[in-house]
Amino acid sequence: MLLFITSVFLFKNVESQNLIQNGSFENYTNIDCTYGGFDNGNPPYNHVLDNWFGYQTPDYYNAICNALGWFNAPDNYFGFNQTKNGNAYTGLVTYARGGYDKEYIYQQLSQPLQSGKVYCLSFYVNRADRFTYAIKNIGALFTNSLPSTSNIFEINAIPQVVHTGGFISDTTQWTEIQGCFTANGGEQYITIGNFTTNFNTDTLNTNSTNLVPGREGTSYYYIDDITLIDQTTVGIKEISNLSEVVRVYPNPANDILNFQFSYAEEKRKVELFDAIGNLVLENDASSNNLSLTTDKLSNGVYFYTILVGEKTIKTDKIVIIK
Repeated sequence: MLLFITSVFLFKNVESQNLIQNGSFENYTNIDCTYGGFDNGNPPYNHVLDNWFGYQTPDYYNAICNALGWFNAPDNYFGFNQTKNGNAYTGLVTYARGGYDKEYIYQQLSQPLQSGKVYCLSFYVNRADRFTYAIKNIGALFTNSLPSTSNIFEINAIPQVVHTGGFISDTTQWTEIQGCFTANGGEQYITIGNFTTNFNTDTLNTNSTNLVPGREGTSYYYIDDITLIDQTTVGIKEISNLSEVVRVYPNPANDILNFQFSYAEEKRKVELFDAIGNLVLENDASSNNLSLTTDKLSNGVYFYTILVGEKTIKTDKIVIIK
């Protein structure tokens, strides 16, 4: 299930293992720029994109294809978009009006998930501008075995992580989809796409121009920079009685997050981490009051830690809503 974090975690600013292999799609073998698929389109056939596979025919874009253009990054047949990270990204159909030809990407994780552990996922999506529709509910499904498609070309399931905001219509900036969940144990495959039926998928007509011929009723997104972190590898529980004498407000926060201390310490620091453990803000306090400016942070769940010297005295979550 999706975990709206209620337990206490402390993120450490350390490098942790990404359980996703080739998460930015940089690694490939014998790329075929004239075909653009995960597999070479001309004999002798071979698998192109290392570690990743697809349901139906998702596409692979790489800057190395610049001379041919159709499957180049950033300028390709389906639109124009800079990569989020590195030189490559993938693309897939997430909705097709009147049909079921959705596409999905999947891979086997570097190791199975363990029961009871909390895992945090982050990936980025961007709408291709030569397609009509934007949708909301792109997500990631974790399973013990590969999921099967129903209705010919559709996976109907409840993903552990799914976008919970509005329509993802931006064709310039990448939209992050992130979330944490508790593993049942044994999940070893990740599949990304739209797991809502076509009938129940909300769509927004973006009035895009220069549409791909024959795909006027389609929604298509680029995918990049996928990270899955075992939360226990970046967290510890180390809370003392001093945590009771710190007031943190408001929660949810908007532009300012305030910390009010009822004791005096010379070496006090506050750190703020995002949901996958990246340090996003920090500040030292020389008085009993400290504020962090959060106006440039995205909506979501964050975690703060309070340190006195090298000792962590409190850690908890904070929600930021603009």
